[in-house]
Amino acid sequence: MNQKKHWVHYTSFVFGLITALCSFLLALRFFEETRLEPAALYNAGVDVLGIFVCMVLFASCVWQPDSASPVFIGLILMTNLAFFNNEWIWYVSKVPEYRTWMLFLVSMADLLDVVLIFHFYRYVRERMQVSGKLVRWMDRAAAVLIVPFLALLVYNAFVPVCFIVDETGAFQMLPLHWLTDLYLWILAPMTVGVILFSKATGKQKWVTLSFILIPLVHIVVTMDGFAYATQYGSILIALIVIYCVMSNERTRKLSATATELQTASEIQDGMLPHTFPPFPDRTEFEIYASMDPAREVGGDFYDFFLIDEDHLCLVIADVSGKGVPAALFMMISKLIVQNSARYGQSVAETLTRTNEMLFANNQVKMFVTVWLGILEISTGKLTAGNAGHEYPMIRRAGGSYELFKDKHDFVIGGMPDMRYRDYELQLRPGDTLFVYTDGVPEATNAAKEMFGTDRMLEALNRQPDAGPEETIAGMRRAVDGFVKKAEQFDDMTMLCLLYKGTEKRGLDHEGTDAGSEC
Repeated sequence: MNQKKHWVHYTSFVFGLITALCSFLLALRFFEETRLEPAALYNAGVDVLGIFVCMVLFASCVWQPDSASPVFIGLILMTNLAFFNNEWIWYVSKVPEYRTWMLFLVSMADLLDVVLIFHFYRYVRERMQVSGKLVRWMDRAAAVLIVPFLALLVYNAFVPVCFIVDETGAFQMLPLHWLTDLYLWILAPMTVGVILFSKATGKQKWVTLSFILIPLVHIVVTMDGFAYATQYGSILIALIVIYCVMSNERTRKLSATATELQTASEIQDGMLPHTFPPFPDRTEFEIYASMDPAREVGGDFYDFFLIDEDHLCLVIADVSGKGVPAALFMMISKLIVQNSARYGQSVAETLTRTNEMLFANNQVKMFVTVWLGILEISTGKLTAGNAGHEYPMIRRAGGSYELFKDKHDFVIGGMPDMRYRDYELQLRPGDTLFVYTDGVPEATNAAKEMFGTDRMLEALNRQPDAGPEETIAGMRRAVDGFVKKAEQFDDMTMLCLLYKGTEKRGLDHEGTDAGSEC
């Protein structure tokens, strides 16, 4: 849909540029001739200027996302075309050999007036969002009444009843010329009624009404002079006024949204542990973690906390989706996991309970992948569970990092009545655990290549003896060096634990291997 929208915008812009170029070339040609009267030169000049201003306004709307609706952009294009048509009228007016062209162009001018007011009515209906039975009848009337008007223009081309172009090429109104303005005088009051009876603010109403009021004032002021000749200039002024107000409102909304997102980011950031070292009096382990969201707020989270003096809980998770919805789901998931683990439930029970609670009211059908581990600090026994998350990486003391392909269960919140398993992993003093979300291996460079787990292992093994903080910093440097200036499309979260063990354990079990190998 977005590609189609862009194609229409670019095609329309090219069409507008062509009309602008043609109008400029025509102006150069005809302004050099002396046959044009001063009034014609003046009005044709206004039309040329109006075309270029229309293109600037069109570009401002299209190249700023969501700055204007497609209906408003259509109004600009119709005004541009009306300027171009009107410019041609001044060039061919009172030239006998262009009599047929003059008749066609005057008919087009009447048609464009109708299209403009109809398009403006659509814009008002869209912007004011008025509903009701009467409004629905007005919608039908606005569409149906175009048909007899079109029939009238076609009929007038063969049997003049409203206007003619005489043998000299001059335009002349007939007694029934008022019929060509009838649609405008019917739809304009209807449009004003929709504006006045809408729930829009007074400022919005008056600004929108300017599309009708400014041309009316212009007609009254110039009645004895050029009358309708420069009416499209007054329409363009109204469009500029409306656009400026829309841009101002959009800027205020974006500013408010940015402030809210900043607040949400601070709230989310405040829920994650950020004090390092987090447990200064505990010498049995070192831990460090980081979370870099792709947007203002993210769906990843990490957590670590002491369940009791001998048990440390580690969590890393990734919520489906991005932005604010993922951030809200992330905070709920984090609280449920933390509360379940703190109440002494096992890893399997914690994951099972979290799944039940998240699925019960999951109207948006989101889910979260979780790796959860509980470390018995005194022995190094790590009980862990993996609910659809990335494989952890482990380095045995003195060795290299390797990918540990643990047991995988289904994601959390995806299906009801799931039962999750856990497994045990024995850590020895000097062993390091590295867990992460998929934003790290899936980081993509400009060539659409992913960073991958192989590059992750290579980055980790450049400094295998580094502490947790430097390990994560080195990984981030490696990812940044790979993706370079490519945009980050997913959150990147990492957690690293270095198990040192207790002094007693180090003496009693020195050199032994009680754990499972990767």
